[in-house]
Amino acid sequence: MSQKNTATSTSKFQLDGRPSMKEAVPLGLQHVLAMFVGNIVPMILVASVANLSVQDANMLLQCCMLGAAISTAIQLYPIRIGSIQIGSGLPCMMGLTYVFLPACLSIAGSKGIPYIFGAQIAAGVIAISYGTLLKKMSSFFPPVVTGTIVMTVGVSIFNLAIGNIAGGTSSPDFGAPINWAVGVFVVLVVLGFNVFGKGLPKVAAILIGMTAGYILSVILGLVSFSGIGEAAWFAVPKPFAFGVKFDLGYILMFVLLYFIVAVQMIGDFNVSCMGGLDREPTPDEIGGGATANGITSIISAVLNSFPTATYSQNVGIVTVNRVINRAVFALAALILLVAGLVPKFASLLTTIPQCVIGGATISVFATITMTGIRMITEGGFTPRKSSVVGLSVALGVGITQVSGCLAGEGFPAWVNTVFGSSSVVVAALMAILLNLILPKEPSANG
Repeated sequence: MSQKNTATSTSKFQLDGRPSMKEAVPLGLQHVLAMFVGNIVPMILVASVANLSVQDANMLLQCCMLGAAISTAIQLYPIRIGSIQIGSGLPCMMGLTYVFLPACLSIAGSKGIPYIFGAQIAAGVIAISYGTLLKKMSSFFPPVVTGTIVMTVGVSIFNLAIGNIAGGTSSPDFGAPINWAVGVFVVLVVLGFNVFGKGLPKVAAILIGMTAGYILSVILGLVSFSGIGEAAWFAVPKPFAFGVKFDLGYILMFVLLYFIVAVQMIGDFNVSCMGGLDREPTPDEIGGGATANGITSIISAVLNSFPTATYSQNVGIVTVNRVINRAVFALAALILLVAGLVPKFASLLTTIPQCVIGGATISVFATITMTGIRMITEGGFTPRKSSVVGLSVALGVGITQVSGCLAGEGFPAWVNTVFGSSSVVVAALMAILLNLILPKEPSANG
């Protein structure tokens, strides 16, 4: 084989190679399939809690795809302004982060979506500075801390999946056997492809499960297509379509959540670099990634989408196939961009029954939780780790399960807003503090 042919055949394993479209299209589509469901589910859940109209729910789904596409592109191709790098330049896919989901659901259900976007923008301005901070603070976030955060995210939203499997708490047929039958069917399909599938079917197990559940729902008469015909084929969503409102308590909460997301991104950058580039990420790549995430989350708010972060499932694909070529990821971002400009596609997504979404999301949430546990147990599970994780999760999840426990006389209102509505914030702060305070064990890595 000639040198030219060798370079061509291996270019997909280089950051700036030029793979053929025959190679790039399926590789890029694989990344879209891996993150697509995870990206749209937060919007579907928030739209349901906020009781949005079909038109507004469609717009949110459009916007979350646009936000993911723009965020991915900025991360892939960084720019420099003086000594500041914006974007990591590493192979990654960006999408809506579940770290913010409990807070967004709480805000949407109590005050309304405009307060989400207000907190997102105001806190995003502060989050831009996290790139500089994280270059110097990475030692404060060992696997026991980041794993506790990720685990808490999963545990805190299990009830949402169960509620959806039962048909949605606002549905007149909530808890009906037909909803459980469809939801369990989706779970079994996803489990089957996860366990026995190989290649793309295994990676796209959740999408396949949702498709199978959707087809079954159509057969059972659970799907209405009445709203699709009214949707346009092409439309650009209006910026600030829901308005923007500010609340200091929500802003403070988002400041903390942005920092948690930035820490989580460090882990993903490390995995993708070690798995695909055989090296650790540089300080500029870590700092640039965190800085860009603050900027792109502000842009997302303008476009009526929620904060973004790297997607670990896509990082996992990189470690398996070692395809790190930026053109492949740019093509995936382009696919998301096109989908986000087609309202008919978004309206089709809103016809998915909640029992189908629940069957798929319980698998997603379980995966998030087990990812956290895997991070925690890295290097063994010690009594010290047990104390850090157990107390952090107990306080984080426990406080949010007892409504008003931080709203008694003497507590400022912002205390309940920041710490009483997000288990992730409390668990993260406790994990960081306990990891710093508790004596180190000679055999412990965390």
